[in-house]
Amino acid sequence: MKFLLIQLRRIGDVLMTTPSVRLLHESFPEAKLTFMTEAPADQVLRNNPYLDEILLYQKSESFSDTISFFRNLRVQQFDCVIDFFGNPRSALMSRFSGAPIRIGFGFRGRSWAYTHPVNISTEVTYAAQDKAQLLSPLGISATDFGLDFFADEKDKNYAARLFDQLGITDSDFVVSLSPVSRRPYKVWPAERFAWIADWLVQKYNAKILFLFGPGEVYFIDAVRKAMKNQALPDYDFPTLTETLAILNRVNLHLGNDNGPRHFAVAGGTPTLTIFGRPWAANWTPPQTTKHRTLEFDPGCKNKCTYPKCKLECLLGVTVEAVQTELEKMINTFS
Repeated sequence: MKFLLIQLRRIGDVLMTTPSVRLLHESFPEAKLTFMTEAPADQVLRNNPYLDEILLYQKSESFSDTISFFRNLRVQQFDCVIDFFGNPRSALMSRFSGAPIRIGFGFRGRSWAYTHPVNISTEVTYAAQDKAQLLSPLGISATDFGLDFFADEKDKNYAARLFDQLGITDSDFVVSLSPVSRRPYKVWPAERFAWIADWLVQKYNAKILFLFGPGEVYFIDAVRKAMKNQALPDYDFPTLTETLAILNRVNLHLGNDNGPRHFAVAGGTPTLTIFGRPWAANWTPPQTTKHRTLEFDPGCKNKCTYPKCKLECLLGVTVEAVQTELEKMINTFS
């Protein structure tokens, strides 16, 4: 049996499908699992032992390229397509794949693309749990929503060399800090991150290790400028798997709702995440004390009016609240 799994766009969304990938492999161990996604999200799947093939989708520049893409998809004769993404483009891919079983969420105007449209839950639940609902037409009931992301030996060696280069020893208390996001409704103020970083250095002798990628250095510069103490120096941009290997070596991760936070969750590193617009429950593993969140609801999170608002949900998370939660975590996990 040949499966095509579709999840385009963002890194976090792709990571949220990995519990479903694992469950499919366990339920159909002889099946071939092909996953279609976009760069750079494909990096989180490269070492996944449950996948047989990764297809990298690139937007077609012409109508003829689009036709050729759909023809090539149909030629592969997939038996089952599971569309985790569920936008009009992926719905078209599902329909024109020719697969006799096509599963996707029953969003209005897209159910026609699937043989088994699934009603999405109206409850606020973990995104990985939401995506696993698409396995129900195959008789698979999901209860384990642990994320799968794997660093290889090369990535682990990179992290070890980096720590040596930065002068980090095994006895150091290292906190990774990721104050970045491309979405303003997820960015807690830089001066507040700076205050917390200074407090961690002063009270716990912590070493602050910034995590960032291409185009994100200005977030780090803003926090550094507002800090009174010294953080660890910057370094060349790591790959996603190298970032995972770094996170596997730190003691605690603090930051905005972003990719590195999901990597830390996948790697088992304790996390504290500050949430703005999305509900924390949508992006946090249920029934866990290792991965904690702080959010503030000014009364409009269910009826968000962004960008007309003043981001009260973000600004309502205070420095004192973050400090209190970090103290609890450090006492528990250190």
